[in-house]
Amino acid sequence: MKNLFIFSAIALALVSCGGGNQQSKTDNTGSEQQATPQTYEFTINAIGNTMAEMSYDTKELKVKAGSKVKVNLTNKGNDAAMLHNIVFVKQGTEKEVAMEGLNLKDQNYFNSANPNVLAGSAVSQPGATVTMEFTAPDPGTYTYICTYPGHWMAMQGTLIVE
Repeated sequence: MKNLFIFSAIALALVSCGGGNQQSKTDNTGSEQQATPQTYEFTINAIGNTMAEMSYDTKELKVKAGSKVKVNLTNKGNDAAMLHNIVFVKQGTEKEVAMEGLNLKDQNYFNSANPNVLAGSAVSQPGATVTMEFTAPDPGTYTYICTYPGHWMAMQGTLIVE
């Protein structure tokens, strides 16, 4: 009888204290809260001082779908003609996006309304860093390019979204 009493007291204590490691994720209205999305931060350097040398020093990024992505583009060049940006596009649309951006100097050389453009940065002057943020799209493989005139063929990388 004494053991039954102790067992009942322990069971009652566990039930009244929650009895486990489950954490409630509700707000004041009683609805469930969304988990905070994971954030990925990358620094990509635009390197080279000639058309033959220019490239990104990072050729591949991997992120999870729906995560926040922050990219710091640092222009390591010192030639005034070496201006760069970074534009994330649907794979296979690199040339179309770059050609469309040729005359869009006031829009950082890309059309942000183009459905093939996921996100893009401002143009980075030599020695400067620009930062951009976006939400990772659905799983798949995407491309990032520099859309400054004449750069897209040499300055490319891959974004893999899992």
